[in-house]
Amino acid sequence: MIEVVGSEVPESSPSRQVLEDVRKEVLHIQRIVSDLLDYARPKPPHFHAADLNSTVEHAVTLARQQALSRPIRIELVKAVGLEPVDHDPGQIQEVILNLLLNAIQAMEGTGHVYVKVEPGDDAVLIIIKDTGKGIPPKLLPSIFLPFFTTKGKGTGLGLSLARRLVEQHGGRIEVESIPGRGTEFIAWLVVRKATTEARAS
Repeated sequence: MIEVVGSEVPESSPSRQVLEDVRKEVLHIQRIVSDLLDYARPKPPHFHAADLNSTVEHAVTLARQQALSRPIRIELVKAVGLEPVDHDPGQIQEVILNLLLNAIQAMEGTGHVYVKVEPGDDAVLIIIKDTGKGIPPKLLPSIFLPFFTTKGKGTGLGLSLARRLVEQHGGRIEVESIPGRGTEFIAWLVVRKATTEARAS
């Protein structure tokens, strides 16, 4: 509806900026409602064999769209030779996107986000490291608590939801941060290797 109204407003009209502000606020409200619903009504993972590299890449693509207007580079390094693993692609995409958006919001001016998929013995590590402002040590124990946020417009549910989803996959999220130098999140995703039957289907 806002787009329809905007198309009828002349380019030179100051009302166009007002409509753009309204559009952004509507998107922000939709995000809040979505986060609240996801937190209040958690869904169990729907596991199936899929390419974890592609799952992460999709989230990276979405995050790059969010950062188009900013001098931020998001680099992805995929795991070489990673076999299909059983996981819920939609949920893991949500985890990675939440972590990436946090990274983007933590950077002022030029920045770099490094994303790496790294296979381990009994888990796959998804590493997200940014060059943002970092998190003060006294706040680190609280960042995964529901409704805790340091952002004026944040819901405080993104990291809490991410941790819940990773834990539903049998994994965990760790974080290290140095104020003024950046933050590194590591999602230890314990995934069940795809069965022969699942790969053949």
